[in-house]
Amino acid sequence: MVSSSRTYRAWQFQLAFSMVRLVEQGRSSEMEPIEQYMCYWVSFNNICITVAHEQGHGPELLRSEGRLQLEDVNGFSMPRVRKPEEDEQLNAVFKFFSPQLKESLVLHRCTRFFVNRLPRFQGQELTVDSRGQRLNGVLNIGRTVGATDPVWSPIDHALYYAYLNGERTSDAADRLAKEILALLYTIGKNLFHGGKRTDDASDINVVEHALPLLKEVVNSFVNSPGRRIATTSRPASRI
Repeated sequence: MVSSSRTYRAWQFQLAFSMVRLVEQGRSSEMEPIEQYMCYWVSFNNICITVAHEQGHGPELLRSEGRLQLEDVNGFSMPRVRKPEEDEQLNAVFKFFSPQLKESLVLHRCTRFFVNRLPRFQGQELTVDSRGQRLNGVLNIGRTVGATDPVWSPIDHALYYAYLNGERTSDAADRLAKEILALLYTIGKNLFHGGKRTDDASDINVVEHALPLLKEVVNSFVNSPGRRIATTSRPASRI
């Protein structure tokens, strides 16, 4: 597989840049943290989709034995399409996190809040699940049905404190930064799709601690004068 290079600039993330500008140009003092978070989460989605598409993780037409697969949509015949998974998009954008960004996220004061935080469900703090696994971070409320078997976005407690105590390997930084990235994405989904019965959908304390971390991620792309990232020879549509 032949490697080449590509430079992303802020103007290539037009939606992301617009949302950041909305928050930062004199209006942030008028916006609640949840409003700011939603703007940055939309920005982050724009960056993820753009980068993932460039890396060949865009929509794909489904075929069977060389023939286009079709489905009925309200009486119209339309092609079946496979959309990229969230994990594919997150992994694509994570490839271009610099070592400095990863370390900044891990060492950020707000990360400790999530490492030590117990998720909440229907007014109850959850410490372990039915299999005895220790909980922290935030619930994925779109996938959590009950308190005994939650789905959550964790940050490895032992690995985090080992990292703080000097065991700062690149593998540890990668794993922790990926966990932080997944957690930030989950918080955005919770805000969009959360119901009133689940605490982690509207916990203002969660949003206030997540916002500085999400800003670091978005600003590393939008405010950078030019970011050179590796691409491959795999076919990809231009955006």
